[in-house]
Parts: sequence; C-alpha cells; structure tokens
Amino acid sequence: MSEKLLELRKLRVAFNEKPAVDSIDLDIARAETLVLLGESGSGKSITALSIMRLLPAAAQITGGEVLLDGEDLLGLPESAMRRYRGARMAMIFQEPASALNPVLSAGQQIGETLRYHKGLGGRAQRERSIELLEAVGIPQPARRIHDYPHQFSGGMKQRIMIAMALAAEPDLLIADEPTTALDVTIQAQVLVLLRQLQEQSGMALLFITHDLGVAAQLADRIAVMREGQIVEQQGRAALLAAPGHAYTRSLLQAIPGWEKRRRDGVDAPAPASSVPGPAGSDGSNGSDGKAAGQGAEPLLSVTDLKVHFPIKKGLFKRLVGHVQAVDGVSFSLDAGQTLALVGESGSGKTTTSKGILSLLQITAGQVCHAGSDLAGLSRRQLRRRRRDIQVVFQDPYASMNPRMMISDIIQEGMIAQDMGGSPGERQQRVDALLQQVGLLPEHKHRYPHEFSGGQRQRICIARALAVQPSLIICDEPTSSLDTSVQAQILKLLVSLQQQFSLSYLLITHNIGVVEYMAHRVAVMYQGRIVEQGPVATVLQQPQHDYTRRLLAAVPRIGESSGSDTEGGGALAGF
Repeated sequence: MSEKLLELRKLRVAFNEKPAVDSIDLDIARAETLVLLGESGSGKSITALSIMRLLPAAAQITGGEVLLDGEDLLGLPESAMRRYRGARMAMIFQEPASALNPVLSAGQQIGETLRYHKGLGGRAQRERSIELLEAVGIPQPARRIHDYPHQFSGGMKQRIMIAMALAAEPDLLIADEPTTALDVTIQAQVLVLLRQLQEQSGMALLFITHDLGVAAQLADRIAVMREGQIVEQQGRAALLAAPGHAYTRSLLQAIPGWEKRRRDGVDAPAPASSVPGPAGSDGSNGSDGKAAGQGAEPLLSVTDLKVHFPIKKGLFKRLVGHVQAVDGVSFSLDAGQTLALVGESGSGKTTTSKGILSLLQITAGQVCHAGSDLAGLSRRQLRRRRRDIQVVFQDPYASMNPRMMISDIIQEGMIAQDMGGSPGERQQRVDALLQQVGLLPEHKHRYPHEFSGGQRQRICIARALAVQPSLIICDEPTSSLDTSVQAQILKLLVSLQQQFSLSYLLITHNIGVVEYMAHRVAVMYQGRIVEQGPVATVLQQPQHDYTRRLLAAVPRIGESSGSDTEGGGALAGF
C-alpha cells in the first residue's frame, strides 16, 4: 500500500460534553480515495472539520491525534494551521452558494489562495486563475473570471469551489457532500472531474457522502460511520459484495430500485378499501366515486399545458418576450396509480404541478380532474376541489407553521374545507391519521421543531390525507432525507396507495425512487415532455437521447468505477 498521508488516531470531538465523534481511527494513503459514508448526525462533517480545525465554537476536540505526514495538526498554533489550510489540505463544502463570497468575482476568490499560498500577483495570478477555471470545465474562462457567484449555475459554482481548493495544489482534498444539491447529470460531471484531477495531481481525496451509489463509483475504500463511530471499513468491492456490519447491510437494503420494489410488494394488488372518512362523514374520497381501474377516463388529464412568464425590460417595463417554463405538456394519470415526472432543475416539473393546482395562471391548455376542467371553475368551486388534490412538499419543516402544534396543522385543512364534524371528532381523526403514518397520537401536542426530518414528512403526509384526497402531488418528498428514512417514507406512501387507492403525481430527479414506486413515467426537458410510458419500458428501453443521458448519469452499485475500467460505469460520457 502507498505511504499514509493522513492518520486519525482515537479522535474524539464533543458538543457540550456530548460525544459527536467517538474515538475513531482512519487513514488515507497518497492518491487514494476514501469515502466516509453515513447518514445525517453520524459525525462525518464534524470529522472533516476537525481535520481542518474549523469546528464551531460549541465543539471541542477532547482527545486523539490528526497526523499529516506524521505531524500532529492538533498541536500546531493557529498561525501554522493557516499555512496548512489551502496549501497542504483543502475543503469543498456542500453548498457552494453559501461558501462563496457574493461580492467577489470568481477570479478574485481563486486569486486569494494563489496570493497567500503561492505568492502570485498581477498577470501571473490572472493567468493561473484562468488555467484553473479551464481545468474544471468553466467555458470561456478568460471572460467568466470577472463574473460573480450569482451569475453561475449550481454546478458551475461547485466547479469554482473545486478550482479554489486546487489552486495551491494540496496533498489532501476533503469534499463534504459536494454533489448533494446537484442534478444527477451535473453530479456525474463533478465526480468525473474530481477523479480526473486526482489522477493528474496524485492528491488524496476524502469524500463525504450518504449516497451509496456515489460511494460505489468513486471509492477505493469505504468507511461507514454511525453515531460518531466507524462501524466498518473495507475496500469498495469487498464492502459492497459482503458488508460485515448490520448497519451497512440495512443501508444497502434501503436503496430504492427494482429489487426493493419486488421485495416490498409495490405491485401487489390493492385491497378493496375506501379512504376512511372522519367521524360524521359519508366516507367519500372526494372524487366521482369511480374505483381504481374502472372505466377508461383518467383521474387527471393534462392537455397541451403551457405556462409562460413575461420578460419586461426598460424604464416602462415593456414586454420583450416570454420564458416558456412549460411549453405544451400533456399526460394522464389513472386512479390508484403513480406517474413520475422526471427531469433536472429548471425542466418545468414544479411549474407544471403549480399549473395543475392553479397556483400559477396557465397560459394555455386544459387540466381536468375527475372529469372537471379546473380552469373553468369559480374561485369557490376551485377551493372545494382542492380537497381532492393535496401536496407533499420537498422541505417538510418549511411547509409547516413553526408556531402551530401538530394537531392544529393537521386539522387546518379539515376546518378550511368544513370537514370532520365537531372538535372532538376532528381530534379523533388526527389520532387516527398519526397512527396511519407511523406516529403516536400523543405527538399531536408537539411542535414541528421537536421532530426529525422523516417524522416531519410523515406529519405532512397525514395533513394531506386529512381531507381525503384522491390525488397527492409529491414534490421531491424524500430528496432531503437520509437513505434509511427515505426508504421508510417511500414504503409508507406505497402502503397508503394500496390501502386507499390514492393516485400520486411524483416529481423527482431520483431515478431509484421512480423505479421503486412509479407505474408510469414522463421525462421533462426544457419545458417539454420528451418521452413517457410505462416505467419499465421508459427506464429499460429509453428512446430519447436525453432520457438515455439522464439514466447513464445515475451512479449505480455494482458498476465499475472510473478507476477500474475505461468506461467509468455511470460516470462515462461526461
């Protein structure tokens, strides 16, 4: 094995005497990629910040060693650490928008590192900054060196962060969830870029992630972290083929996809059941009463939907054009089925859903739900119709009022729609709904901040179910959740669909989630649907070039990493 570059020995970190990193041992060899894998709260980022000695004030290193080329970084004065940061080791953060200075251009931010660690200024600094921007794939670097962070896309911002990190040619690069906020195709490009730059420079890479697919593509070795401890570490192939720890096995089993779909019985026939109504109601599900699968008329039909936003310029704000956010979208969704609307950020997925809900004024087209054209309804009729169409948003915490108790949050829709009977009967309905989504009735007396992310999403699902909808729009409902929590929420959604014949319009960029729970899929690109059909047909036999590129970018467990074969598995082609 190559010479060890970084060694962590019995490292301990605590927040107010509560252990966050509990006596861990890790080492990274030169030119090696070690993936530190784990879920939120496991201690991954705290470990990385400890190496850089950038911990928040509330955290303290209470023991152990951090050795770089045999020198203990924990014993160095802060003045010496400044020389190590950037020069010998550098870090890429998860959210580039918050890590970049909004008032400095890309060239100025790269130039700071070059000036401090390389002593470059003037023309030499500019030329080297342009070289770095070109190396990380920024087009027209000589021009874009003067642009500010807000003028770049998310993927481009992350490339600038990588250029800054590589400016002083560090021996160790720490990447803390650098692709979590990126679309799958941009993620593939960033991963290929990191692999290529590592091969060119020979630096070591500590890559932190909760995504097993990314770990499988990038790692030489994988260390699995849970509750502040390393529970397992092996070479990539050995760990994925035969994980030794139960927690690692549970993470592998939680990954959504075809295999998990079969294992969880997603395609099992739905039981004969109707949505249970609140006490005192007639038990109707709010639709036209047609059971799933009966008749040819779909529950939701969208025809040639267009949503255009005006572009106004000048002192008098004259109309100079339109942004065609959604440009002629058509699809249908049957009762008791799931249609996945797939595409990258900016493709028009969420705008389509807002057009369906009449939260945005549509420019043209028709949206029919249960035989009624929603655009032709009066404001009062539309409000009543919204009890049939509910939404589960991407960020559950942001979608709940932090000052309201859970009981009031769930009841809000029932009160607005004049449902549920007396206050006592509504409380009984709240208790039943919480139990249906896997929570306890006594949780209704708590506030949103007292729950985990997965529990908050369960509450949002209970709120959506409270008014007995026939259709729920799920807008990236699991993208902010850990793998194991995501698996729980997806299984819950499938169970509720089978029990109550619910229909889902699932908006996502996660192909694994589509494989797990969708019956049909529509692929969106630049405001249009470029391909749609049964999920197995579209995902296994894609016809459109964009669909093929989207699927090729998905990191898969079991495919070769870029270091093993020339093709690079899911990273090829970028």
